[in-house]
Amino acid sequence: MKLTLAIVGLLIAQPASELDFRTAGKDKIDVVAPLTAIQQKLLPAGTITGEQGEAWLKLSVVDPTTKKVGPSMFGAYKREADKLFFHPRFGVEPGKTYRAFFSPSDGTTVTKDYHVALRNGGTVATVTKIYPTDDVLPANLLRFTIYFSQPMRGGKEIFDQIQILDAQGNVMPDIWLTDEIWDESGQVLIIYIHPGRIKWGLVLREVLGPVLYPDRDYTFVIRGSMADSNGQALGKDTMKKFRTTAEDRVRIELSDWKIQAPRVGTVGAVSVQFPKSVDHRSLENGLSIIDDKGNPIAGASQIGKAEKSWIFTPTRPLSDQAYRLKVDGQLEDVVGNSPLRPFDLDLNAKAPPAQRLEISFRPR
Repeated sequence: MKLTLAIVGLLIAQPASELDFRTAGKDKIDVVAPLTAIQQKLLPAGTITGEQGEAWLKLSVVDPTTKKVGPSMFGAYKREADKLFFHPRFGVEPGKTYRAFFSPSDGTTVTKDYHVALRNGGTVATVTKIYPTDDVLPANLLRFTIYFSQPMRGGKEIFDQIQILDAQGNVMPDIWLTDEIWDESGQVLIIYIHPGRIKWGLVLREVLGPVLYPDRDYTFVIRGSMADSNGQALGKDTMKKFRTTAEDRVRIELSDWKIQAPRVGTVGAVSVQFPKSVDHRSLENGLSIIDDKGNPIAGASQIGKAEKSWIFTPTRPLSDQAYRLKVDGQLEDVVGNSPLRPFDLDLNAKAPPAQRLEISFRPR
């Protein structure tokens, strides 16, 4: 849109460039307005107050249904040469339309709209995986990890949108540690049952009791009201039913693991079996194969059913020598026990002997 701005008190008009928007980073925009000669005289260079800026330039959100214009947005104003810049305090949101209003010194008002496209073409997100995948879990389960098909919207409301139901379908209250843990992509959420209701002797457990009891049926629910980064709701609930067993309060014992090695000279897989489920993210990063000199063996790994096995396929055949499975001491099972200590450490109990964080094996 081209506009001509009449200058008050002058007989000749001054042409002005177009009111425009500029990107200023991810989900950030600046509104740029051309200043008339009179405005340039009235406005100081550099940062100006909101009151000064709003006299000529404003930005609002347009309601998609009613088309009504909302209140002026907060932000910072700055004059550079013959341009007035407005930088909104908060980023713009996918799917929304923003309208800029510029009032030159001739008494007219010019508007321009900026529509933010939906991410991923507006496709609605789905839940693709929930860990742990087993449907029989210890009653002192520590966390769930949820994978979504595209980035999601965080916020404290997610702790009401993700629930555990008892066998009668009742929502269990006050169960989450309300700290959001997202990966960088915004597609993976780790949500913790409050440790204060898991560990013995803590006030929350004494007052409220544990969240889960052994030998009972529960349902983990992600409500359809949970929104993706576009603000679009999932649309339907996702449920995972599981049954609990006794609490597991002992460290991971590597002597209980069973390793099956491939034949010498083949690219068969090294298979490691566990007696209980191990946290899948720990399995992704916490195990590796090294040779007798400590050199890492290249290859690809995958996680078995119910996270009770780890399969490693080397890039090259294993030779007739000793190899070692190297275990990170921070590797955890689904209740937070590691090879170094149980999650809920009894300070009065006798500590078990230290265990070596390597298991030796040879190809057959």
